[in-house]
Amino acid sequence: MERLLIHRHGSYLYTKACGKLVLVAEAVYAVIGVVLAVLAGNVLDSWLAGILLLVAMLITVALIWIGYRAVLWVFKRESRQAIEITQEGVLELQDGRERSFIPWPGVTEIELDATVLAGGTLRVLGNFSGITISNMDLVIKEEMSLGQMHAAIGQIGPMRQLLAELKAGAPQAPLKMNKLARRRYKGVWSLES
Repeated sequence: MERLLIHRHGSYLYTKACGKLVLVAEAVYAVIGVVLAVLAGNVLDSWLAGILLLVAMLITVALIWIGYRAVLWVFKRESRQAIEITQEGVLELQDGRERSFIPWPGVTEIELDATVLAGGTLRVLGNFSGITISNMDLVIKEEMSLGQMHAAIGQIGPMRQLLAELKAGAPQAPLKMNKLARRRYKGVWSLES
């Protein structure tokens, strides 16, 4: 079994690519706020009502931006993590240091949850810990357009390959899948439960 290193930066790259869409949405909300403020000022004959409505819309725009930046910050911190699959087992690294390790004999279960939007999530469970690998981290390895990212997320080949690696390393571990994963990965693992 060859050493396989998976960096967790797919979610960060995807969220970063959504930045332009967030800015466009912010601009649309700001324009709607100005239009509503002018309409409210004219209809109610009170510019104070219009100004208060505009301030409320601008606060909403600011909160959306703060929320986006917070999500981006969380995913940037997560991007410092990596998963290493070796001959000894599955190792989770944080800034190059071991965070969690599950040896092959200690793998008690492998769980695959496929999703329509993100492709899927694979969890390797041991007696005392679990390590999660996202399909986004397998297929999004560099900056690209949102269209390219959506096409990449739909690929199931890398997850199939990872499942084959895990089956070779931990043949004793049962695989649990949700319904969508059963359809997408039919026949990949003979020990389904």
